[in-house]
Amino acid sequence: MGAEAVLSPEAVELLAAAPVRPERAELSVEDNRSAMREALAPFGPGATLWSVRDAQVAGRAGAVPVRAYLPGPRVPGVLVFAHGGGWALGDLDTHDALCRDLADGAGCAVVAVDYRQPPEHPFPAAVEDVLDVVAALLEDRAELNLDGIPVAVGGDSAGGNLVAVGAQQLRGHPRLVHQVLLVPVTDARPDEWESYARFGEGPTLTRRDMDWYFEQYLPPAADRDDPLLAPLRARDLTGVAPATVVTAACDVLRDEGEAYAVRLRDAGVPVRVHRAEGTFHTFLLYGDRLAGAREARRYVVGRLREAFGG
Repeated sequence: MGAEAVLSPEAVELLAAAPVRPERAELSVEDNRSAMREALAPFGPGATLWSVRDAQVAGRAGAVPVRAYLPGPRVPGVLVFAHGGGWALGDLDTHDALCRDLADGAGCAVVAVDYRQPPEHPFPAAVEDVLDVVAALLEDRAELNLDGIPVAVGGDSAGGNLVAVGAQQLRGHPRLVHQVLLVPVTDARPDEWESYARFGEGPTLTRRDMDWYFEQYLPPAADRDDPLLAPLRARDLTGVAPATVVTAACDVLRDEGEAYAVRLRDAGVPVRVHRAEGTFHTFLLYGDRLAGAREARRYVVGRLREAFGG
């Protein structure tokens, strides 16, 4: 692997204790969704907050379910969060603990988006839902009592992909102040990245997994260079919101995430990259069980506090 891309002893121990997961392609979509919920159940409940409530935000295809997290009655800003899970998996509950901890640590509101998922709702349905929720908050029509405050977007993995697209589409809005891209999918051409070759067998996320995710997400005639799918392929990145990009050292998505940060920087966008050494794709969900996750979470909430003027 090379000295810079070796799992830490703590990460090796955690992965060795985890149950073996079947190949995604061996299970139905519903069985994969159930498996993901079961895998994340032992991670704990997350922080106790002043208010957590489910709501809906009007979108172009109908009401979009969201969950709003508030650490207190007044907040300096709101983070719109899109969960990971290869677009097809994950939900409000799988990432509930992470959203609670981000709200608690950054002292901001978090609005998690329960976007439509493939294969029932293929690309670009998820993009549209996330865009619609962010736009509603920016335009003070979300009816979540979060009007007039700065907005950031964030997400992990496929969720990072969705919010990166959203930040591009909504560039230039004065209240869109930051984007947090956690181990994001920024491209749709795995053969072009060395990290896919090096970590194609995992840990936790394999090349076969990504092929299955793309198969669920994309219609047969989809253009893999479409910026709504692959934000890295956008011709012009000037004017998008400042960014924090977190990558995992032993992750197939590492190189494309860091390449996107370089493209942002080259376009004049303020960006910082945090590569979590010794870690794997899903490390951020491990919270207090992994030193790399604790460090990365502290970094992210610090960046959000800065973005919201704290």
